Amino acid sequence: MEPAQRKMKILEAVVEAYIKTGEPVGSKNLCDVLDFNVSSATVRNDMAELAALGLLEQTHTSSGRIPTELGYRVYLDTMMKPSPLTKQEQTVINDSLYVSSDAPENLLEKSAELLSHITGCAAVAAAPSGESAVIKRIKFVQTGNYTAMAVLITSTGSVKTKLFRCDFTVTPQLIEMFDKFVNEHMAGLPVTGVTPAFMQTMAVSLGEMSMIVPNVLLAIHDAAREAASTSVAIKGQSNLFTMPELASADGKKVMELMGHSSELSKLLRNAETKASILIGSEIKHLALSSLSIIVTRYIASPECSGELALIGPVRMNYPKIISTLEYVTATVGTLLGELLDSK
Repeated sequence: MEPAQRKMKILEAVVEAYIKTGEPVGSKNLCDVLDFNVSSATVRNDMAELAALGLLEQTHTSSGRIPTELGYRVYLDTMMKPSPLTKQEQTVINDSLYVSSDAPENLLEKSAELLSHITGCAAVAAAPSGESAVIKRIKFVQTGNYTAMAVLITSTGSVKTKLFRCDFTVTPQLIEMFDKFVNEHMAGLPVTGVTPAFMQTMAVSLGEMSMIVPNVLLAIHDAAREAASTSVAIKGQSNLFTMPELASADGKKVMELMGHSSELSKLLRNAETKASILIGSEIKHLALSSLSIIVTRYIASPECSGELALIGPVRMNYPKIISTLEYVTATVGTLLGELLDSK
């Protein structure tokens, strides 16, 4: 075996041993797991050269070696082998997500909860961006003699509901009138186009009838404003505090970031369909500089996509965690696509 090839094999073994045990890896222990024969002295010399290249580091003078950020990056880009899910693991994921596939919000909430439970990391599920959504349909449901509910459905599958009250008795004829008028003017309109000025123009177009619709239009405006935002489900934040890599000061910064969903969603927006892995300083966010983030993008339709992500220690079981995240992502995309087709 060529020396360069041997060194890469040793780097791979160090990374995988450290991921498994969390303990610095010594040359003697490494000899026991290598799939080729080599002396402890040779391994020790190779590890020293890998350290000189910035791929390994030594926490104490007498300790073994652990991977650096660069060492992890080389491992992930050139050495990591996939760890496919078993049929049983796939079935558990399918069953768990299917029961929550009645609405996009429920599906994404469940996906984050499931990922957090399986991986032990913090999980983030970002809904499709509402900025590009258009109004697919607005329905009205009578809820009382003087009350009704506007149900706004968008092209991204978002469903927003708003109750409104009328100063007159609500009848099926009025509900039908609301439905016809609103959908003629608003179906296909971008949710960001539902501005106060637009709603005022709609009211004026009704002439004398405008006196009966202000609360209706206000309810639709509020629903559209909510639909235009990007909702983010975050689960398993407490998992981060069991990780020795996360100092108390860093933990406070991470929790502050978790509380700002808009800032968190911006970190995920450039995700690719396959897992994107950022390690420590690569994340370009101080709060996450001691962690790793793995991001994937689910696609329900050409116009509807969003992100799933896991946040955890740099020392994580990447092959298994990536396989889990990619499988959940693909399943969410399929279920969400079916949900959009049914609406």
